Amino acid sequence: MKHVDVAIIGGSLAGAACVRELWRRGIDAAAFERDAFPREKVCGGFLSPGSVNLLGELGVLEAVRAAGAVEVRSACVRFAEAETRLELPAPGLGISRSTLDAVLAKHDGVRRAAVRDVQRHDGGFRLQLDNEEISSRVVVDAAGKLSRFTSRIAADQFGVQFYEPRPSGDVLEFWFFRDGYGGAVTVEGGRSNACFLIRKEALQRYTSKPGCRVTGPVAYERRKSEYLAVGDAAGMIDPFCGEGMRHALDTGMVAARVVAEGLARGRSYDAMRARYDEERSARWGAKRRWGRMARSLLKYPRAAAVGLSWSPMWFLRRIWA
Repeated sequence: MKHVDVAIIGGSLAGAACVRELWRRGIDAAAFERDAFPREKVCGGFLSPGSVNLLGELGVLEAVRAAGAVEVRSACVRFAEAETRLELPAPGLGISRSTLDAVLAKHDGVRRAAVRDVQRHDGGFRLQLDNEEISSRVVVDAAGKLSRFTSRIAADQFGVQFYEPRPSGDVLEFWFFRDGYGGAVTVEGGRSNACFLIRKEALQRYTSKPGCRVTGPVAYERRKSEYLAVGDAAGMIDPFCGEGMRHALDTGMVAARVVAEGLARGRSYDAMRARYDEERSARWGAKRRWGRMARSLLKYPRAAAVGLSWSPMWFLRRIWA
């Protein structure tokens, strides 16, 4: 039976960031991804300024730019009658998730294999893959919003994504409307990536676009997990924050740092998982609370529109803090 110190379920954004950071720290790790890259995925396509910084830390920023990422310098937010334009604190990037995942997953630590089952065994884990079984000391769940390995609390919303055959300039456009919210950003190839969250009962009205993809239901909160859950497996960051890809990169890298330190100090798996959960909560807990509050405010569109037009920079700071 083969052995790795850290087995990561999923080699997309969070999983690829995790395995890259673990390898950088000298840890024997593998990320197992069931799908071949490149492949399409429902995603907003926007890398916030914080995401751009993390790509720099991972050493892949220039590769992402070379793949056609487009600089995004401002945002236009529309809510009912209100429209607010904001300059970003630093440039973000627009890129399709298909292209971004392919760049991040181009690493020897990402392997093509589906994880069928995971069982705890002798203080570690056994993972059943397609055609082999491996053992590991640590398991990280990076299998995304529909992960089978970490239970989450489903919300009554679905993601809808499609491409428009024209660019949107260097502006991230975002709309709030009766049935949901979402936006569009220019990505590689002179096109725009449009992505929205739509209420379940209204979904059929928004799926007629050619090439439209649907995923869901989404989940913002996870239940107690037996694994170190990263990215959307740990619960989504609300898309109107524009920080979904930063959350994936950051949690993957934080999990790698916690695990590397834990292995070096001989900590138990459960101690490493608890340490990771504490750090993830410290880094993202306030933004999750802000997301819950803002989603509640959306039930009162007039008040939300007034607040947005009255103090747009306050809104921006809460999003990209």
